Amino acid sequence: MSRRFIEFASSFAFIFLLAFYITRSTLWSILIAILPTWPLFVLWILCDIKNYERCKKVPKEPYIIGDSDKVEYLTHKELDEMLRKRKSGDKSINRG
Repeated sequence: MSRRFIEFASSFAFIFLLAFYITRSTLWSILIAILPTWPLFVLWILCDIKNYERCKKVPKEPYIIGDSDKVEYLTHKELDEMLRKRKSGDKSINRG
């Protein structure tokens, strides 16, 4: 759980319980609790989307391939594809 979710949930729960103690109505308590906590809810949603996008990005690592002096930044998947192409290319060269 993220810190923003804990902030939202604890604030909402506190206000909800206080409103429920006063009104004895679940519906009114929810409505009363939503009014002051909606900015925390929006902040929680926006921060989690930002973190999701950051986690979705695959980090690229530096590789020097072959006798080259050039450093290439590749993901593991791109490296595997490049090595497969290179191996299949080397086999065709050796056959011919």
